[in-house]
Amino acid sequence: MGRWLSRFLLVAGLLLFSGLFWWLPEALVRPALTLTHVAPARPDYYIDHAELTAMNRHGRPRFILIAERLIHFPRGKRTVLIHPRLTQFGKHTVTTTIARRGFVSPHGHVLIMRGRVRVFRGPTARMGAADVRTHTLTVHLATS
Repeated sequence: MGRWLSRFLLVAGLLLFSGLFWWLPEALVRPALTLTHVAPARPDYYIDHAELTAMNRHGRPRFILIAERLIHFPRGKRTVLIHPRLTQFGKHTVTTTIARRGFVSPHGHVLIMRGRVRVFRGPTARMGAADVRTHTLTVHLATS
């Protein structure tokens, strides 16, 4: 009888502690989030196969931004791009930048591209072709 009772108490104690370890974080974290008004980092929307075209004042494309997925987070107003491709149209050149990830500033004026970034441009009458590879690139998108 003593052996059965000790096993029962051991199993009951283990169940009690496992229940506490499951319940305690939930009981402490949720009220803390409510008091501090901190929302969990969940996206409020995402777009698969996103494509954005910005036009200049003459109605011609200034740049085209394409991504396999665009994910927007309301906290911090972050926008994450999966496999972004940016094509910029200059006066005499077309420059294309690709990367594994991209991050857009809250106002949309800065694009940070990370992970196997490649920038390439074809030859022009005044310049030769260019092919640059890096890990991180910051692009300031022109507003005009």
